[in-house]
Amino acid sequence: MAKCAKCGSEDLRTKRDNGGAYGMNQLPLGRGRNASVAMDSTVCLSCGSVEFTITSHDALAKIAETWDRA
Repeated sequence: MAKCAKCGSEDLRTKRDNGGAYGMNQLPLGRGRNASVAMDSTVCLSCGSVEFTITSHDALAKIAETWDRA
């Protein structure tokens, strides 16, 4: 079972690819209708920590094409 990275609790809740085109779970990549990628969000009910994760390989490829290397 997954654990919270902040407090170690196992009381986590997850939503995948939710939020619609303008939702909080969208990472903007630029301008335009398809210029964002969906993120999964996980919330720890013990400490309130929130984590966003991108699990789509297509979304990661879009980021690789549009963002600068760190």
